[in-house]
Amino acid sequence: MHVLKSTVDRYDGAKAMVTNKLTSITIDEDFAEVEEQNVFGQFSDAVTGSIFALLHLNDNVGIKDSSKNLRVLWVRALLNNYGEIKDDIAEKLLPKDTVGLVTSESSRSLFKPILKFAEWISSRTSFIDNTLDDFIAFNDEPKNVVLFGSGYDTRALRYRNHENIQFYEVDLPDVVEGKEKLYESYLKEYPDGREKETSRFLGKDLNEYKEGSLVEDLKGLGLDPELPTLFIWEAVLFYVNELPKRKIFTELYTFNKSPTHNPNTAVCFTDSLKPFVDVPFTSETDGFFKGLQSDLVQHRSRWGGAVHFATTVLRDEKNEMTELGKHMKKEELVMSYTPTQSNNPKILHEPTLENAWYAVGYTWQINGYTSPVEAIKTKLPNGTFPLKLDKDGLQKPYATRLWNEPLVVYRDKLGDLVCLTDVCPHRSAPLSMGTVEEGSLKCFYHGWSFGEKGECDDVPTQRAVTVENPEAQKKFKEKVTSCQRRHAVVEKDGLVYVWRGELLSADPTLLPSKRTGDMETQPIDSVLDYAVDYSYIVENNLDSPHLFYLHDGSVPPIESIGMMSKNLPELRLRPFMDDCGFGHLGRFGDTGRVKKLLRFDPPNIVRHGGVSGFEEEFHIVPVAPGRSRVLLRQHLPKGPILSTITSLPGMLPFLTSLVNNWNCHIALEDGSVMQGQSHNIEDLNAPRMQMGGLGDDLMSRYWDWRRKAYGETNPWFGTLQNDPKLKPSIPTGTTYGGEDKAQRGANDDNEERSDEDLSLSFLASRTL
Repeated sequence: MHVLKSTVDRYDGAKAMVTNKLTSITIDEDFAEVEEQNVFGQFSDAVTGSIFALLHLNDNVGIKDSSKNLRVLWVRALLNNYGEIKDDIAEKLLPKDTVGLVTSESSRSLFKPILKFAEWISSRTSFIDNTLDDFIAFNDEPKNVVLFGSGYDTRALRYRNHENIQFYEVDLPDVVEGKEKLYESYLKEYPDGREKETSRFLGKDLNEYKEGSLVEDLKGLGLDPELPTLFIWEAVLFYVNELPKRKIFTELYTFNKSPTHNPNTAVCFTDSLKPFVDVPFTSETDGFFKGLQSDLVQHRSRWGGAVHFATTVLRDEKNEMTELGKHMKKEELVMSYTPTQSNNPKILHEPTLENAWYAVGYTWQINGYTSPVEAIKTKLPNGTFPLKLDKDGLQKPYATRLWNEPLVVYRDKLGDLVCLTDVCPHRSAPLSMGTVEEGSLKCFYHGWSFGEKGECDDVPTQRAVTVENPEAQKKFKEKVTSCQRRHAVVEKDGLVYVWRGELLSADPTLLPSKRTGDMETQPIDSVLDYAVDYSYIVENNLDSPHLFYLHDGSVPPIESIGMMSKNLPELRLRPFMDDCGFGHLGRFGDTGRVKKLLRFDPPNIVRHGGVSGFEEEFHIVPVAPGRSRVLLRQHLPKGPILSTITSLPGMLPFLTSLVNNWNCHIALEDGSVMQGQSHNIEDLNAPRMQMGGLGDDLMSRYWDWRRKAYGETNPWFGTLQNDPKLKPSIPTGTTYGGEDKAQRGANDDNEERSDEDLSLSFLASRTL
């Protein structure tokens, strides 16, 4: 793992300071209170409150709270019945005369649309349960688990079988009162024979927190600080004012510093970290918790940093990682400013254009579709695209180039991808002009075909002269296979990647990946072709200021992202380097919130992101000298509103078409300027750049990386002449004189050939 290097001001994490080996957070009585809920939220709560009051009208338990906490309980029961989470207890806590709304097949289908809005509940449940399971597995000792704001969650009941775990629950007094009644009612109806106490309750309004009282109150309930302790915060800090929040953090993150307390203490959040961290970046979150002398062992965020899923383990009084920390930190976190991260840090620090994966197309392109709109109309429920066949039931292979090398990609009969150099070993015809028949790519010229793993599986012209000699046919096909240039190819997350390097050195773990557990997104794919070198496009996409000029009037004047010409004087671009690449963080004003970031991930990816959850990835493919293709994928946060819209018939193709048209408009503006640049620089020898403008430092860093990557070599593919894989002398099946050369060659164990044999040296002597 590479240490995060950043010239960006480290997010101060609410001015976290370490003093006398104890962490304190600056306490000032003059802090703002939680903002009042907006009108829409107030209306929603009023409506749902009335609904749940009716649902619990005959509830003999007598629960007073009939708003958010009951809403979550009902949704958990619904999620369980649809298999989204495992919680058989939730429905048993609901009134018997109304529980059928979520358990019966006929009625629960009416509530299925709610599942789009319930992802937040299922994801936080999974995160907390996984953290709790990991904590329990630390050792067999008794342990404390403290739940803050769990409402009517069933976690303590679901984990009753763990005899060594004592739960404590902290919530508002009326919620605690209702939950005690629910537990009592449940255990009376569903006794499990255990004498164990399910949970101990502390009714407390955290906004009335007094310094030092929280832990003391828990001790009063029996919490033993000499035991390992896990504190869990579940969607409650949203409602806690800033001053008590700072005091609570100070107390919790000094909990294990007392010599009489067990050092193995962890804190889990599926909650707001404001005002300490209000951006989604792991690096900023890690910096904040380091200031609290703790290790961030799991992290993801959503809604632009409004919510963080974070697990932290406190360090001991010597500021060293505890045994619990070593247990729970399974692997180093990747410090990435975007949810999608590159996993080949070596080429970031040791620049090279080799030994890297390059995206060359989308899965839907390989499957025969020519546009994303056409493809999205045929997308299956499992997210795949069926193969597109012509009227004869055949499929066309996918042709492209990478660094000027012609490539052809197809699926074999097993559905696996195969990538070959787009040259038939026979007479050098482009294989991409053929068809794929039953998983074999057949050359259109003489019918030579290639199947699984690119192996030659039929040579009709050779078969004609070796009809009665299967062994000769087999050896001949093996020799054809040995002459074909194959490439490692994989598909991941809807993109198809080709490895540039030795076939056996291809490492799939170096492929880009998404951070596990992040909010789901709706990808929109676009394909943009440019008649310029790929480096101009990398430059263009790393250049923030040009948005205010070249695209003035084209980029929507959205105040939330700040891309308005009036804001340019306030734009501040701070350079950074994380574990994946280097780029800029954009703020407006010296202390403004980060609005947008852009990053170069070597060797050819530019990523754009921000704090809204929206992300763009530009796979800038060097097709040929003066020709480039951009595979642009835009990730739209798949929240309830977008999920609802895209579920309507025809809306996803419409949205895809709309975004593609807009991208083409922007590409035309960029392309016209880049072609002018290309002419001036390459034809008229104009200087590439005069430094001094805002953002030019990033251009300089990119060109420095590129210069080192090029070194003394030319990365462009030239000819096949010197390729050691292309062995000479494949017989053609033609008879010369009275002797059949193909027959003789196929039986020649010494692999010798006469000068009369046609060989691949003929192919290799020509430039593609």
